[in-house]
Amino acid sequence: VVIESYIWRIDDVVESISDFGINYSKVKVSLKRINEILNNVLYKDEKFGKLELNNTKGVLEFKKVKFKYREDEEYTLKDLNIKIEPNKKIAIIGRSGNGKSTIFNLLLRYFEPTNGDITLDGVNIKDLTEDSLRNNISIIRQSPFLFNLSIIDNFKLVKKDITLEEIREACKKAYIDEYIMSLPKKYETVIGEGGVNLSGGQKQRLAIARTLLINTKVILFDEATSALDNESQEYIKQTIDNLIMNHTVIIVAHRLSTIVDADKIHVIKDGNVEACGTHQELLNSCEIYKNMWAAHSMSKDVDEPSGAEDVRKEASYA
Repeated sequence: VVIESYIWRIDDVVESISDFGINYSKVKVSLKRINEILNNVLYKDEKFGKLELNNTKGVLEFKKVKFKYREDEEYTLKDLNIKIEPNKKIAIIGRSGNGKSTIFNLLLRYFEPTNGDITLDGVNIKDLTEDSLRNNISIIRQSPFLFNLSIIDNFKLVKKDITLEEIREACKKAYIDEYIMSLPKKYETVIGEGGVNLSGGQKQRLAIARTLLINTKVILFDEATSALDNESQEYIKQTIDNLIMNHTVIIVAHRLSTIVDADKIHVIKDGNVEACGTHQELLNSCEIYKNMWAAHSMSKDVDEPSGAEDVRKEASYA
């Protein structure tokens, strides 16, 4: 019994030493992270210009843009040249890691180009004030964040003095008003953290409606329909089609059914534009797009247009 008691004591000491080592490592990492935040070690302070844009047309242009996330990495974007016109549905596609989302991050100035310029209506976005940039460009992500508040309060976070009539008008344009009005508490319904009480399609449409209240000239859709069912995707497609009349709409998508009717599709490969054209033009001229469409068609996610079977067969031998 005495020996057993000593063994337990030794075991407790060893366990305490082990726990100390683990907790010491946690504290060390935490202190390092706190230092990085307080002393702004990782990120530079954002600096904005003094120019204001009025009556924005929504013409975006990337001029010989290069970008890499770290000095010791290869360039994610390499001499990228794209001009995007307003009142058209513009799509950007490509395989993962080719720089599609990076384009959006640069437009929003989450990062700065290593070289080259990005302009809005001919003005370098670096020269715009923060309000001018944020009030002209907005983004709808694949997983929009919604707060654990009522629907109406989620909208008031965007615009404090918003009225219910204005909210309903935006929701009608996003095809979500009818659903909200069917709920017992209507716009007073609490949707849960991250919109947990809503489906994926409903969250996306609510996020679109919220963006419409800001009324930015440029609206970016980052994989906004990748996880949706066909019915929800169709609602969002209709919303996007309505937006084209008064906005510059750019879509990054993996599901090609979202962008087959785009006015212009840019195919990105290794950080540059490999090809550009309509769906049919790219099927006839771009091997990458042809293979992507073949893979997409095989998933049976879309109704195939005439000739898709021949394209699929041809691509399978490419």
